[in-house]
Amino acid sequence: MKDSFILAWRALVRGHVLALLLVATALAHAFLPKLIRSDGTAEGWREMFVRAVPGAAYAFIAVTILACACGFFAQERERFRLSLTVVRPVSAFGVACGKWLALCAVAATALAFSGLLTACRLADAPRCLHHYAPRLPSTAVCAREALAAYLADPQTPESVKQAPRSAVLSLLTNKELDRYDVVRPKTAIDWPFDAALAAKGQEVIVRVRFATQFERRAPFEGQLTFGPYSAPVKHSTQSVLDIPLAEGTTNAAPAGAATVDLHFANTSGETVMLRPRRDLEILTPADSFRGNLVRAGLQMFAAIALLAAFGLFLSASVSRPVALFTATVAVLVALMAPSVVAQFPDEMDTKFTERFGLAVSRLICGLTSTVGEASPLSDLATDTCIEWSALVRGLLVNVLALPAAFLAGCAVVVRRKPLANNT
Repeated sequence: MKDSFILAWRALVRGHVLALLLVATALAHAFLPKLIRSDGTAEGWREMFVRAVPGAAYAFIAVTILACACGFFAQERERFRLSLTVVRPVSAFGVACGKWLALCAVAATALAFSGLLTACRLADAPRCLHHYAPRLPSTAVCAREALAAYLADPQTPESVKQAPRSAVLSLLTNKELDRYDVVRPKTAIDWPFDAALAAKGQEVIVRVRFATQFERRAPFEGQLTFGPYSAPVKHSTQSVLDIPLAEGTTNAAPAGAATVDLHFANTSGETVMLRPRRDLEILTPADSFRGNLVRAGLQMFAAIALLAAFGLFLSASVSRPVALFTATVAVLVALMAPSVVAQFPDEMDTKFTERFGLAVSRLICGLTSTVGEASPLSDLATDTCIEWSALVRGLLVNVLALPAAFLAGCAVVVRRKPLANNT
């Protein structure tokens, strides 16, 4: 494995791949900021910078590493060098691992260089924030309860009762994400949150977006209370509000309680509503921007490491043009699948081909969930703390488990496939 890593590293350096990535990253950080157009605020400019500059560097590094991986074994087979590699006293798996480690080392070097330039440019960036959603029942549980209610209701159409349960449950699960809670004038509502957030002595911010029935702007007033914290609310609907809560009330969380309710009293004459799963969060301070930048870099590295292993598997299996085409199609499908699942219309009123496409999209989303769920650039741009639990899970799957499977398959193919093209 060590010799394979050294040979692959030298090939990448002598082929100017590493130099190309470093120069491209430096040029992106030097010239792209001049093209950024923001809303005129420092926060807006910083968000656009993170999405445009480190985002462009990340995309270029990922594409370059994938292209190199798709050509490693294929080029050696075409040049009759693969037979000289695998006949040495080293396993095919060790050869594949060495090449993969070399690709990862090049990607890590380029990502670290981009992160260093970003940290220097955004040295005064504010700290990131933890984001906590309400402790509501899962969407699957709510969907099953809603389905039972529909089946028991005599006014439910027979087409719904006779439809496949999986299709109805999937539809109800998606609807639950957009379910609104309505707060009429002079009434109140509660949402449960983790009790640890209501501990005294910390900074608590409520991020909320209120709406009206016809999505019009309207002024409203209210009062938020969360354990010992409270704050008045006086604003217009349709805006995302960050409301700092002030400590001062005597309402302490009950000892041993798992949750504490965030209480909102609507004191205005306007009926307001919100989607608790989408429009309501509690924010608390996390660590520095640079700490979040390191975690974002690790998430980007994990995605590139997975692409490198996938490209090596394709390279061992097919020729380089076919590997590049297959990899491109696979990446595009993986990127489009979440949008297809989220925006697909009512599954019960569609054709078989559309239902089949949706099923395939859901399967792809499940297989790529650890990559698709991570959004390092978006989290970094919006000062959202990348949690260590999600980061560790992504590293275990995308840097260890899935690459090991691809590299094992690569070793099997290398041993079984002819070591040179018969041309």
